Amino acid sequence: MNEGPERRQPWSPEVSVDCPVGVAQQAWIEASMSWFVREFGPWPSTRGIVLLEPATTVGRRRFTGTPAQIDSTVRVVCELMEIDRSALTVELFDRADEDAAATREGRRAVGHYYVRDGQAVIALDVTEASDLAYLIAVIAHELCHVRLLGEGRITADRKDHERLTDLLTVFFGFGVFTTNAALRFGETGRGFSVQPLGYLDERTLNAARNDGYSRLGYLTEREFGYAMACYAWLRNDPEPDWAGELDPGPRAHLKQGLAYLSRNARPGEFPTRMTGTVPVSVRVTPKADRVRLAGLYLMFTPTEWPPDAPGHRPS
Repeated sequence: MNEGPERRQPWSPEVSVDCPVGVAQQAWIEASMSWFVREFGPWPSTRGIVLLEPATTVGRRRFTGTPAQIDSTVRVVCELMEIDRSALTVELFDRADEDAAATREGRRAVGHYYVRDGQAVIALDVTEASDLAYLIAVIAHELCHVRLLGEGRITADRKDHERLTDLLTVFFGFGVFTTNAALRFGETGRGFSVQPLGYLDERTLNAARNDGYSRLGYLTEREFGYAMACYAWLRNDPEPDWAGELDPGPRAHLKQGLAYLSRNARPGEFPTRMTGTVPVSVRVTPKADRVRLAGLYLMFTPTEWPPDAPGHRPS
């Protein structure tokens, strides 16, 4: 481990300074985030995190999940991920038409990615499309398939390709959506409860649900929480003001992860060192302005926004 410089502890003393994930998960998350920087450049993580507009202004109340609204949301996410929307086909499906066997097993796909006639296709379940945050989590996951599989950066034969896809949503700034969607609470006869499901069958792609809880994605809440801590650490943002946007569980893991990183790594670098790798260091101003965009808003630092990046606004 690297000895970090003297710095103010970003979290209260009662927060554990142990890494919230195991050694293998930690090494995988840190190495993968470093690989993202080398593959995509640092600006996706420095551009800023994507958040929903407050409900009182753009309102989740106004978003009903119509095909036009879904398409508009896909266009926004495409722009932020540097994907040509015109080269992408979007299909909508209803889970009522889904294979009954998968439903009986408590698994159902809420999104698909595949290639047809040389063009990338993402298919989205419209059953819960009116839940904008949940919809964005699914769209972000599917579009990260486009960036990884569609662009030939990895193959589907890679055993961790679905987990890597989840992690890339964090790097591109959509971590609040995918992290909060990782485990959702539902009302049961005894009130609210939640149970872990473990990893999902890759063929179901994206989600499992029942009357009591739902599980979206391939990373656990704990892994998402540490991934979000690594995202903040890359940005040299040890006290992210977006932490309150996370659900209590992953927020606690985020805090623990940042406490651990502040004790064991220099700003913008990770504790895990693998032979032959180049240390990653990304420096940005921690506090950020917010730009409102079609039901989403971005937190970014204008002076750090690359001139050729989508949505660049001259200062």
